[in-house]
Amino acid sequence: MQVPRPLASTCGDIYRTAVAQLGAARRVAEALAEEPLPAGPVRVLALGKAATPMIEAALAVLGSRASDPLCVHPEGTRAPAGVRTIAAGHPRPTRGSLEAGEAIAAWADANGGSAALVLLSGGGSALAVAPPAGISLDDKAGALAAVMRAGATIQELNAVRKHLSALKGGRLGARLAPAPVRVLVLSDVPGDDLSTIASGPLVPDPTTWADVEAILARTGARAALPASVRAFVDEESAAARETPKPGDPRFAAIAHRLLAGPGDLARAAAEVARGRGLDAEADPAPLVGDVAEVAARLGAWARANAGQGRRLLALGGEPTIHVPPSAANPDGGRAQALALLAAKEIAGLRAAVLAAGSDGRDGPTEHAGAVVDGETAGQAARAGIDLDAALAEARSGPACAALGAAIPRFETGTHVCDLVMVAVE
Repeated sequence: MQVPRPLASTCGDIYRTAVAQLGAARRVAEALAEEPLPAGPVRVLALGKAATPMIEAALAVLGSRASDPLCVHPEGTRAPAGVRTIAAGHPRPTRGSLEAGEAIAAWADANGGSAALVLLSGGGSALAVAPPAGISLDDKAGALAAVMRAGATIQELNAVRKHLSALKGGRLGARLAPAPVRVLVLSDVPGDDLSTIASGPLVPDPTTWADVEAILARTGARAALPASVRAFVDEESAAARETPKPGDPRFAAIAHRLLAGPGDLARAAAEVARGRGLDAEADPAPLVGDVAEVAARLGAWARANAGQGRRLLALGGEPTIHVPPSAANPDGGRAQALALLAAKEIAGLRAAVLAAGSDGRDGPTEHAGAVVDGETAGQAARAGIDLDAALAEARSGPACAALGAAIPRFETGTHVCDLVMVAVE
């Protein structure tokens, strides 16, 4: 594997340092110290990609006050000791996800009005699945995969998820009512919308069946839905059986606190970069849009700033990627696809682009993302690696690995979406 060139290596160092500063355990401990929970026993639930460090920090603070702790974390990640844990699938739900959904529903129904602490992070949508009656796990997973492949935004995908769940879209919160509930949240969505993070299990849902119908029509995903899901959508939409809506009194005793989000990650990266001598800024706007559009934007910034000293722009958010139906064996996530597209945009410049997940994983791959520079496209051409073919076939992962651009997967202890950086010198 090729050793990263200096500017790319600097970007990799900034990425690792920034995600370490947003550690989930640290943020939970700080929040509970600043706003202590009321006296007495507290039931604890952790759900999401950062569930393990979040619940460990909470249990360290609560001690013997912690009651009935339950942790749902991704398969292949470390489980906390001494509590009930369920390893579940992400990004595609597994049988563990179904078990987690059933366990969370039972945990909520057994609350007896006791105070609860819920530790929520991104990924919870796939990790805990509670399909409505008549829809199997495979059919629900297939439906959501079809919507995802069609290029839906995370907000659109979660609107569909919420209407196909017994927990999401505020339904978990409704089950816990009237118990007092504190929710500590790590955001993995641009804009930090609480109703979107993990599909908003504890907040009223502003989306409607009409929104779901519009999303399916816009993306063209309706035809790809399993028959059971199409029938359910038609029946529930016609009957207007909605998720809980804003103003529902059952949510009066539920209080949320946002611990960190994609914007914080971008700001942390810019601060770290300044400490390494770069003129750095964080874009205050959430990073959204198709990976090709984002790559073009990064290239334009690099061309405008190249040759004007060591500069860096950090962005936090979640670009989208469309996986073509013709992709027979996709291997690679949105971050690696963005990196390869950016490599073409910055070819020949003294520039580098990094795109990586703050959780240390880029989709269902063994990589966290990738970092490329102005020499990567030429390197690919000399090595006979067709970047256009890799992108068309949704196989950015093998291409990034062959180029030495891939960042190996690792556990970061947090999850606040993706970090994207473009740097020049």
